[in-house]
Amino acid sequence: MAMEDSTRKQLAEYQSLQQNLQMVAMQKQQMALQVHELEKAGEEVDKADSKAEVYRATGSVFVQKDKKSLKNELKEEQEKLELRKQTLEKQEKKLLDRLEALKKDLEGALGQSQAGDGAKLS
Repeated sequence: MAMEDSTRKQLAEYQSLQQNLQMVAMQKQQMALQVHELEKAGEEVDKADSKAEVYRATGSVFVQKDKKSLKNELKEEQEKLELRKQTLEKQEKKLLDRLEALKKDLEGALGQSQAGDGAKLS
């Protein structure tokens, strides 16, 4: 028996949601790496002597900064990335919830159309 149009649309949506979920997961991982790098940079700034010169890379140029302002810049950047990461986590949860609901719908539809052939999505 041929698959109904609504089932095809749901299947296409399911595949699209899976791709979106993979992209969100990659972005989350990138955010985590950037946060880690900023934490390490902050630790190195803390270790520097109070009279030591510190620099910040701006494009292909290094700009001298005072230790306190550089530390503040790193902290602000880290906070922005943490917020972005939280937003991605919320987006990931919504995608997972929608995927789970769609999976149940599709398994029901495929189970009815294939009359017990054990149609499962993973």
